[in-house]
Amino acid sequence: MELFHFYGVAIAPVDTGDCREEGRVHSDPASTIDFFAPGFSGVLALSANAGVFRAMKGLPPMPEGFGDWMREVANQLMGKVKSRIARFQITLQTELPQLRSPSDVERRHRSCRQQFCYSFRTLKGEVLVTLSGDFDDGSLIFSNASPLPLDGKVILF
Repeated sequence: MELFHFYGVAIAPVDTGDCREEGRVHSDPASTIDFFAPGFSGVLALSANAGVFRAMKGLPPMPEGFGDWMREVANQLMGKVKSRIARFQITLQTELPQLRSPSDVERRHRSCRQQFCYSFRTLKGEVLVTLSGDFDDGSLIFSNASPLPLDGKVILF
């Protein structure tokens, strides 16, 4: 995940076999973002060991803890998901990132039809990303032309 590399944290994916049911437990707190579009609704959740956030370079001091940066990194990750899904002519609407307990995240996952788990390791601890929801695969129409502006493009209001 280049998001963590940008902040100076080396991160590597864990074998998908390690992402079984018992391996999908988020640490406390987890940052979540709800999203929706026609045929799509779900939640992205991100959690990481506190040591991972303490190891990030270029962050301002965090007197209130690392919750703000957890929400910020989840927000940036959701932006990348939105860009990728936009290639399928789906424009996701998102809510603001929230901090939630692992039991709340698990409860929300249980109510969803599809669940995807991505587990990563760093020298300072684990990072877990889950994406769960109700997705209509039939509404995906691939196109090379993205309806979203590319990175670095100026958007005039």
